[in-house]
Amino acid sequence: GLKFTIPLTFFALLINYIRKIDHLIVIISSGILSLIFFNAPFKSYIIISSGIGLIIAFIIIKKMSKEL
Repeated sequence: GLKFTIPLTFFALLINYIRKIDHLIVIISSGILSLIFFNAPFKSYIIISSGIGLIIAFIIIKKMSKEL
């Protein structure tokens, strides 16, 4: 019965971030990138996808600050 608690807790944390479009873009892109890089050596797909997700977030923040 406790196998579902960790994914449900993670999903509950993500619900708050899904409300903003910039957060949603970073979440979806990081998820897709982790699937693309799944066969990377030493299971480094987690580091690669989160690093590229941070770069995407940086680009989005720069674009939004120029618009304001």
